[in-house]
Amino acid sequence: MFGDDSEPAVVERDQPGQPHRGKVFAAVHAHVTDVPYYGAGLCAKLMREGYIGYLIRTTNDEKRGEGGPATNIRDNEAQHRSMAAVLGFKDVFDLYYQDHEMDAISELELRGRLILLFRLLKIDTVVSFNPWGLWDENPDHRVTGRVVEEASWMCAMRNDFPEHAEAGIEPRQVRECYYFCARPGQPFNRVVDIGSFVENKIAAIAECKAYGGGGEGSRLRSRLSKEGKRLALLGQDDRTADREYIRHFLLDKDREHGRPYGLAFAERFYYVDRRHSAMAKVQEYIERQAVPLP
Repeated sequence: MFGDDSEPAVVERDQPGQPHRGKVFAAVHAHVTDVPYYGAGLCAKLMREGYIGYLIRTTNDEKRGEGGPATNIRDNEAQHRSMAAVLGFKDVFDLYYQDHEMDAISELELRGRLILLFRLLKIDTVVSFNPWGLWDENPDHRVTGRVVEEASWMCAMRNDFPEHAEAGIEPRQVRECYYFCARPGQPFNRVVDIGSFVENKIAAIAECKAYGGGGEGSRLRSRLSKEGKRLALLGQDDRTADREYIRHFLLDKDREHGRPYGLAFAERFYYVDRRHSAMAKVQEYIERQAVPLP
């Protein structure tokens, strides 16, 4: 499916070994919960298959949580880093734009910051929001996706930020993009089988306790205990309660997305392959056909 059923989607399954060893990807999201819900399975899969992963968050998440802005910023930053650790990201970058107000920022500034990071980290692949932002009411999602697309295209151009090369940071072509299918009706052309990585996804969501449902199971278990009740599903401790709550109540969309393809769990993306440009074809032809001069 391609959102409107006009084109069949490619089903991406587990690959044995580490076919992507030596490659690097950046997952760029706006809020601490975005990657856990929309792409944790893909990110875990890419790293299992050999990628090095970096996680970039564009906002400060000040409005996400039960406390005031300072408390929410502190809690979400700590949980962002713990979530990244359980998924296996090598490092985390927080850009701290004000939550829900990214439509007022300088996109030029953000684009420059991302170009620097993509070049510095030698990014081959990006994971982020659909840059065209169809039916997404969140301005942070729309701005983040649009600027990621611009930066991933522009970071290959030598005359953009030439001072980077003076500092030893060379232009870099981003070759592949996975864009979240974050809202109903957004287009997708890639369905990723995450059945082998659903435990990674559950663990990532469980770290999002300030906001995002990661602590709902333990809170429910505590409330029922005060009422003299218990659910066997929630087990005997908070860790089990949180994970089983996520498994049974927060992964319905992943089950639904996998069902048409015979998959237990799946995430959907709009995938863009930039590897097969005209110049790439020329280089491939040279590598196959060129012979040494006599």
